[in-house]
Amino acid sequence: MNGSAPRWGSLADCVHGGPSAGCNCALVTTGVEQSLDEMEFSRSACAAAQCGDVAKLRRILARNPQAISGDGGSGGSYTPLHYAARAGHLEAVQLLLKSGAPVDAATRGMGATALQRAAGQGHAAVVEALLRAGADAALGDCDGETALHKAAAQGSAEACRLLLSACPGSAGARDKAGRTPGQRATGAAVAVMEAVQPAQPP
Repeated sequence: MNGSAPRWGSLADCVHGGPSAGCNCALVTTGVEQSLDEMEFSRSACAAAQCGDVAKLRRILARNPQAISGDGGSGGSYTPLHYAARAGHLEAVQLLLKSGAPVDAATRGMGATALQRAAGQGHAAVVEALLRAGADAALGDCDGETALHKAAAQGSAEACRLLLSACPGSAGARDKAGRTPGQRATGAAVAVMEAVQPAQPP
């Protein structure tokens, strides 16, 4: 297992795009068959952010301000902002940003940012909040994929529009496989991307 992945799997599924059956938040709240690592995570700012529990998140940050940049003991370097952004919890994202969360923090190994996580799930409102907070839409992950690549692949037209407005040049960015966001586009994002760049050969 690489250094960017948590030492356990179940509670990280929400962030890593794993199975959603049996919401991970149930593990956080029920404590059924939790390992010590999972128990540590369940009490963390990351867990509160993942579940959108703003009241709990606020209490944790008031008690331990450094938790805003911690990974909840997962070993994966995902911050609370990564968790909240991927889950689409706008209020939690806003609280974290107001509290000074590092908006462009990237995970070890994968190089994932909160903006990329939100874009990959099509959470346009979260994408907008992150961009307003100064998130860099030009940043690529370990595969060279920008937030626009991810929004286009997810088919989110609104997220694509927001990202193009913030960083027009990202339309021509190529990932490590040489693909532009337009070449990754699906669904409603196809028309948005075709409007800003010519069709590319397969």
